[in-house]
Amino acid sequence: MDVFIGRQPILTVDKQLFGYELLHRTGNLNSFDGLDGNQATAEVISNSYLAFGLDKLSDHKKCFINFTKDLILDETPKLFSPDSIIIELLEDIEITAEVIKKCETFKEEGYNIAIDDFTDFGNYEKILHVIDIIKVDFLGTSKEKRIEIMDRYRHRPIQFLAEKVETLEEFEEAKSLGFELFQGYFFCKPSILSTKDLKPMPQLYIQMLNEINKPVPDIDAVATLAEKDVALSYKLLRLINSLGLQVKVSNVRQAIVFLGLAEVKKWILILMFTKDSDQSSGILHLSLSRAKLAELLAKKVNVNPHQASLVGMFSLLDTILQRPMEEVLDELPIDDTIKQTLTNVRQTDYHHLLNMIKAVERNDWQELSSHLNTFTITSEALQNSYIEALKWADSIIQVTGKE
Repeated sequence: MDVFIGRQPILTVDKQLFGYELLHRTGNLNSFDGLDGNQATAEVISNSYLAFGLDKLSDHKKCFINFTKDLILDETPKLFSPDSIIIELLEDIEITAEVIKKCETFKEEGYNIAIDDFTDFGNYEKILHVIDIIKVDFLGTSKEKRIEIMDRYRHRPIQFLAEKVETLEEFEEAKSLGFELFQGYFFCKPSILSTKDLKPMPQLYIQMLNEINKPVPDIDAVATLAEKDVALSYKLLRLINSLGLQVKVSNVRQAIVFLGLAEVKKWILILMFTKDSDQSSGILHLSLSRAKLAELLAKKVNVNPHQASLVGMFSLLDTILQRPMEEVLDELPIDDTIKQTLTNVRQTDYHHLLNMIKAVERNDWQELSSHLNTFTITSEALQNSYIEALKWADSIIQVTGKE
């Protein structure tokens, strides 16, 4: 499926790039669709981190991301490193004691904090001690109001950002008032970036959260649930790379161990806010059936079933994401053997296993005969495993409503 994100540059007074604001978009239409704030931010986070890759979006500059009160209290900004984002408090956020305490913690940990659409002095006075940037909307304020804001707070160690600057006159006015940062159509409209992404099956979220929330969580049970969903498995591996963890994994369970259940839980909660999948159930079914059949056959031929399952599940990532397999796998911390299998670089046991599965799907019994001899599997055992894999994939698709 296509995912979109808006990216508008923020410039310094000499028009050098300071950073970007990341904006929620649902298509090539350059406007916000009125989505709930929590869901809009969740989709920006998910898309920027897992679909595009924040490093590719940011040009190594900080990105402004809007956060609601709920997301502040849940410490969602901590999914990002302090040097990658600026926490932007939405203009309608209620500045409670809990919000202030969380922002003080963010500040202590090195995060920068901005206030969006600053107009209400009373609402923000008690949090200004942790604010680094005040954004003033040039469309939504009068010249008198802008002067009042600057006169009242210019003595503080705060940068002022003029947003929605649309004319040369407004830019010149902002400079004369002391604004240091600038954003608006006068400089550049938000560019709409798009890429292909997978959306996880939301019905699995609750099951995973229930397992994670148990007094003694069973990592194997969590991994088993994740392995039922191509998208979630892919995103967990993508997350390892996004977080800069220098590890390689050969199965989903290892990915969960490296990330930790607390981190996995955070991302499940983020993904729960995003929209349901519109990915073709046919592609998902084929990926799942390949994963299960690879696992079943691997057990019969003494090949690692977890690695075999991952090979089967990810064998269609290039089709789903409409990108070269090499490019997709470069973004995943997968064991080299699995990468070499999926990119046909080396003839591994998993490579032969995957070719046998593809021959089963094509009903090519001439090719299958050589594979059966290689793996010493009977045609009856292969057929039974194939039927079991199809039934398993059917059951997952039905349970998650992807029919």
